[in-house]
Amino acid sequence: MPELVAEKTEQVGDTALVLFAYNRPAALANTITSITASLDALAREMPEHRGAPIVISLDGPRPTAESRRLIQSVEEIARARFPAARVRQEPVNRGLPSVLLATLNELFDSPQITRALCIEDDVELSTTSLLALLTLSDSLRNSGATEKGHVIGAAPMHADGSVEHQALLIDVYAHRATRALLEEYITTFSLDGADRDGAYGLRDHDAITRWSCALAEAAGLAAPLGTSQDRMRELAWRRAGVLLEGTPMRLVKHRGLWGQHNTPWYALRTGQLFQRLNREPWDRLKMDLERFMCERS
Repeated sequence: MPELVAEKTEQVGDTALVLFAYNRPAALANTITSITASLDALAREMPEHRGAPIVISLDGPRPTAESRRLIQSVEEIARARFPAARVRQEPVNRGLPSVLLATLNELFDSPQITRALCIEDDVELSTTSLLALLTLSDSLRNSGATEKGHVIGAAPMHADGSVEHQALLIDVYAHRATRALLEEYITTFSLDGADRDGAYGLRDHDAITRWSCALAEAAGLAAPLGTSQDRMRELAWRRAGVLLEGTPMRLVKHRGLWGQHNTPWYALRTGQLFQRLNREPWDRLKMDLERFMCERS
């Protein structure tokens, strides 16, 4: 198990920011730029979160010289742009399910941390994104709606009932609700790249579909619409009664023009044809959030 290194940040508050990165140095640099602007806005409006701990979780290289070069570039950018962050690096490419599970297990082992702002490495955040996620989370907590855990995506809930995973707030109870199912998912279908190179990308979609559909049926839930770790986490959350929510406006977008999150299939599944960031000033967006919470209560 890799150690969290370069522990230079004093813990403040109950929330950490976790950035998951792999082999896209240019994309990571752009994502960090938008994260920095959002952290600055958060510090101005919610000073109790100034200096919130940052964890950068890097998946390791595949067994090629080019992959090792890219991972080294990613690490250099991460350390240069966030020198106070804790950097967690895998020695080999394990795939997102294994990296995500290990990272959040370690993070939530700390009793001081009860929420994580999880960001993937190829997105652009609205300046108000982190503010909005924490404001909505605080409101839900105060209303007593989060006893079984809560998850908030930085975009409206998708048409198929899924949440936005590329920028997501998750609390410790929601993470604990996923641990057993994710461990079974990874073990049953041999998805850890430490045991087989490229295992997650080579997963048996048909077998996973049969397995997850049986779990959903036994719980009286709709079958997951996919075989990714995102869909498995959502199945676990629904089985455990975790509250799933989205912000009423889009506060994150995928940078690729025709990446996996800007395709006709994605539009049909989510009901969102184009990803347009909300760029309203915080005072106006905060009123929209307050109205949203009043309407849902």
